[in-house]
Amino acid sequence: MKHLFFLFVATFLASCATTSDTKNKLDSVDNISVVSVFDDALPIKYLNAPVTKAKEDTADVTTWSINNTITTELLNSFKGMNKKAFALEVDSTIVQQGKNEARALKDIYLGNRYQGLEQYFLSQAEKQGAQYLFVIHPMGDENFAAYRAGYGMLCQAEATKGDLEAYFLMRAVLWNVKTREVETRTTLTPADLAFRTGRTCREASRLTPDKLASLYKDQVLELAKKSADLAIVRTGLSKTR
Repeated sequence: MKHLFFLFVATFLASCATTSDTKNKLDSVDNISVVSVFDDALPIKYLNAPVTKAKEDTADVTTWSINNTITTELLNSFKGMNKKAFALEVDSTIVQQGKNEARALKDIYLGNRYQGLEQYFLSQAEKQGAQYLFVIHPMGDENFAAYRAGYGMLCQAEATKGDLEAYFLMRAVLWNVKTREVETRTTLTPADLAFRTGRTCREASRLTPDKLASLYKDQVLELAKKSADLAIVRTGLSKTR
């Protein structure tokens, strides 16, 4: 029994030390390059859609600059934490190719589909003098199987879930550029990042995708900003929300 007591104490102290070491390590993170990897197409998905309506549409939201919105919010947050941060400069053609390859992978457990693209980001971050790389990218979740990874709008035609909903489903990853290792990561789901529009699925289905998107542009962009702030908190880089 005495041996078990000492073993418990040793394990407890080791746990405390690990937590403290991790906190200190994250507190010292600085010189961060940031990049966001979302598409400029807003998917609008209907479950049990009327026969006259496609089950999934997309709206072109290129002018919304979702990635720039998220990147700017990240930079402002890091600046407020007195950390040096900058937007990673990347080749848009290479990024698009990397996203296409990630989406083409089979829907089996693959871990992070975007690791190949992240290796490109790491190489660029190193060339641009960053010590850390903070990436935000789409990420599916089996608990939210009806939602497309990334962001979008979803209408679930059920009595209790009939309202059109906008959401984000994503992952944030902090890489150590020198070691090529992940320091911390978090997944954010519609449970964290979503809002109900109050519009029924039937009402939504009568509008074109572009019209529907335009009605909720401001709210979606606010949700994008919230995603950036929450990503910093959930990865442990900030202790306040």
